[in-house]
Amino acid sequence: MMDDEYAVFGALDGRGVAIRSEEPVDFHPLRKTSNVVCVGSLQKAMKYVNVATQTVGVYPFARMPELRDHLASGGAQRIVRLGEAGPSAIGNPHDAMYPLHRFVHWMANEDGCEGDPA
Repeated sequence: MMDDEYAVFGALDGRGVAIRSEEPVDFHPLRKTSNVVCVGSLQKAMKYVNVATQTVGVYPFARMPELRDHLASGGAQRIVRLGEAGPSAIGNPHDAMYPLHRFVHWMANEDGCEGDPA
């Protein structure tokens, strides 16, 4: 269904599809679909990061510190070593939320004595 502006790699067997394009696609890739946009530098890639950017794989990982703040400001949720975007640690954010927080009720107990040197 993709026109000549895109190169599509993969199959419809559930293993995943990659779409290569000059600009981001104008639809939201779902499930095991990724959109690969070629850029001249990693700094130029920052303009494509938004709240829909869940995970960013970085190689070499030593470049992560120079990208981290830009990725966070753009809305990215996870930064991982390239190829390690699989399951994360229990309790980490997923899809811009903390899923485990839904299982508890958070309450603040403020008794007014926090600053008291009693």
